[in-house]
Amino acid sequence: GNLDVAVGSFESAFGKSVTRVESGIEAGSFIGFKGQEDLGGGLKAIFKLESVIGMDTGATTTNMWTRTSELGLTGGFGTVTLGNSLSLNFLANATYNPFPATGMLNVSQNLFADETYRKNAVTYVSPNLSGFTGAVQYGARETSGTDDTYAAQVNYAIAGLSVGGTYTKADEGKAWQLGASYDFGVAKAFAQYGQGKEDTDANWTKFYQLGVSVPVVANGAVLGSYGQSRTDSDNRTREFTLAYDYSLSKRTGLYAGLVYANVKEAGDSDNVTTYAVGMRHAF
Repeated sequence: GNLDVAVGSFESAFGKSVTRVESGIEAGSFIGFKGQEDLGGGLKAIFKLESVIGMDTGATTTNMWTRTSELGLTGGFGTVTLGNSLSLNFLANATYNPFPATGMLNVSQNLFADETYRKNAVTYVSPNLSGFTGAVQYGARETSGTDDTYAAQVNYAIAGLSVGGTYTKADEGKAWQLGASYDFGVAKAFAQYGQGKEDTDANWTKFYQLGVSVPVVANGAVLGSYGQSRTDSDNRTREFTLAYDYSLSKRTGLYAGLVYANVKEAGDSDNVTTYAVGMRHAF
């Protein structure tokens, strides 16, 4: 699991700043169980159960196991899981972003119709083939009159370079995105571009994100990211995030972060500033 809690000033678009203690600022807070059984011949049974934790109140913020609940098999053929799994779009955001995709500092989340988690899912991830990996995902709607979800993803990684593409067709819309990262040693750069469209909306939402992670002193890193999401001339969000993360150990760390955003909705514009300092601990 992971515990992440911070104190700071939080501001929402067209609202006022409020001092709060918040959970999951740099990375999501959750508790989980995972395990495997060796079935022989290189085949293993695997499972994962995860539940969100609200560190600020001690309450679970959703029903139990709604973060991830999956069971599957893994071997030389790859990995197949069934259950409630992370969507391929979400995994792409996590791969090509300097900030953890489950935290509030990530500027490229939730820009598509695609859900963070794919319910009623069957997911297949291929083995690594000379740097190439692929994945396909099916999500059953289990309701008459609605369409199932289909998604596909391909990634290629060699040395410090990683590139990937993802496409999703869901009942509520469709989305595609491209991502890349390169580790220069002194810094790691990230980039994403994509488009998403609700079936009920004539306009495509287009977004891009550029990020960097720079190691500084022992156990410390500066993280920065800039992104924009635009639906049309009257609806647009630009966001810049800067943070410093310091590891006290392999599992415990401290961080400080600043988020500045300019939000434009229906012709009105607002500048939003949020800052917080926090602590994280993985177990």
